[in-house]
Amino acid sequence: MQSPSKFRRTGHIGMSDADKLARRSSIGGSDARIIMSGDQFAVEDIWMEKRGESIELDFSEVVLIQLGNITEEFNADVFEHETGLWVTDMQQKVRHPDWEHAHATLDGKVRNCPDCPEKGIFEAKFMLPFNWSLEDAVKKYYGQLQHNMWVTGLETAYLSVLTGGGMWKMAEVKSDFFYQVAMEEAEREFWEAVQSGTLPNFPKAADTPIVVERTKIVDMKGNNEWSVLAGTLTETVEATKKHDSAKRKIKKLFPEDAMIAHGYGVKMKRGKDGRALYEITPAVPMDIAA
Repeated sequence: MQSPSKFRRTGHIGMSDADKLARRSSIGGSDARIIMSGDQFAVEDIWMEKRGESIELDFSEVVLIQLGNITEEFNADVFEHETGLWVTDMQQKVRHPDWEHAHATLDGKVRNCPDCPEKGIFEAKFMLPFNWSLEDAVKKYYGQLQHNMWVTGLETAYLSVLTGGGMWKMAEVKSDFFYQVAMEEAEREFWEAVQSGTLPNFPKAADTPIVVERTKIVDMKGNNEWSVLAGTLTETVEATKKHDSAKRKIKKLFPEDAMIAHGYGVKMKRGKDGRALYEITPAVPMDIAA
């Protein structure tokens, strides 16, 4: 149910009360942007929000935020008109396949045609025209874009920006593996802090990857540690893909009416929230007492 609003025609636009409550149980793209920003006070604010310790703020009368919400569908129309691509699955909610505390509420997915495979995620923004640049917009929303690509497994994000000056611009941003590794670590540390009640370790802004033009090429053949780690990565990449694929598929085989399923060294249990959790004991038969 939506909270009452002073706006008779547009008060229904935005998050419902149920969406706001669900938001507290996981980290979304806008949360990831703040966590990776290094802004101590902003990180502490969302930490308190996730713990239910902050006073809920009402953004329904913040004009800039409402303009972003109201222009989102028009933004998608302009994007489609200018690029020839399609935007589908608007407001689809997605969970990370391997971590339930990461989610994304997508402005949309981009495809070549309505039924074509997904090309990437669509992110719609409304920005003020003053001292504005597309590069600054990418930097500002980089964490959000990378989080949503990480959650969905898609490799491209299309940042579509409308400005108050009547201008439309678009940036195509690619998945950044190293940034996503650092981001996942920061998000997991943040969530541990939410659960434990201790203030999170705020990332230093200087340590946060930013969008820069990288032209330097370095030969790492003389680095022994690089050699060992590179060997491990190349040897295990196929096994990792198979492991992740098997994990997703075996979860689908878990019967809906089962509390525990086991066999061949794998044991799956139904968590309190209804999600399937698994344990692996290689080469050890599983014997579950009645």
